Amino acid sequence: MAEVAERVDVPCVLDALQHLSMQAEQFAATVDLPARTSFALQLCLEEAVSNVIRYAGLADGATVSVSLRCDDERLVVEIIDGGTDFNPLQVPEPARGTLETASEGGRGIMLMRRFCPDISYARTAGMNHLRLTFPLHRGPV
Repeated sequence: MAEVAERVDVPCVLDALQHLSMQAEQFAATVDLPARTSFALQLCLEEAVSNVIRYAGLADGATVSVSLRCDDERLVVEIIDGGTDFNPLQVPEPARGTLETASEGGRGIMLMRRFCPDISYARTAGMNHLRLTFPLHRGPV
């Protein structure tokens, strides 16, 4: 398969996540992603972009750029925003506990780490660049 790419500029409002999810689902269907990778894509996109919308301190009217690229070997997702400097790879794992002692939130980055085997971050020219790479295992195993 030739590389397939798509870019989406997501308005910084939580209501935009539903549209992003639909676009990611359509992209996954177009490139025939395995179900497990499609699920991981949806989960990681929602966690990463909702964190930007909630916590990056972006002004009204700002957008988050989401790029999806897929070829025979991998799916690469890039999320770029102009919010405050934040490296999710430096966030420690949340403490284990019971449901009664668990704090609200703080689990999204942990989930991203579990579902995406290759996450990288860079701060370049005042922009956060988060890259999620999912290897593809197509066909019989």
